[in-house]
Amino acid sequence: MNTGKMTRLRNSILLLVCAFTFVAASFVVVSAQGTVVVEKEFPGQGETVRIHVNGESGAPVAGATVEVTYRPGSSVERIEPVGISVEYGGLEWTPAEAGIATINATWQTADGTEATGSATVSIRYTSPPITGILIMVIAGLLLVVGSIVRMFNVIRTPQAP
Repeated sequence: MNTGKMTRLRNSILLLVCAFTFVAASFVVVSAQGTVVVEKEFPGQGETVRIHVNGESGAPVAGATVEVTYRPGSSVERIEPVGISVEYGGLEWTPAEAGIATINATWQTADGTEATGSATVSIRYTSPPITGILIMVIAGLLLVVGSIVRMFNVIRTPQAP
């Protein structure tokens, strides 16, 4: 192929890619964003906390549907409904599980578009898990006993001259 045909072919492909990008971008729907604020930075499992849902302007949102996803993105994630925000944008939530959770809120704005807001929180255990502590103690004992046995084996083994 000569240089002129290659240039036209390259320009045609570039034009098609630009046109496709423009058409695809025109179908993207931008939704309004808000915020979800949890009153306590690290809530405890079984401890009731207050959640506030605010719109894009910062005003409280009434009627937002709120749900929580425990362990988001993992193979054992679980979604649980929390409730609907009241007139001042708040509602109460009692975390059922310790770990990472994402709180998602969805509501309709005045112009009929869907708005969302989310927050990720770390839920702590209210008391240390006894089984976890027991496993750590057993593992530590095994490591210490294994090291002692290994040292005795090294000392008792005759060394070659």
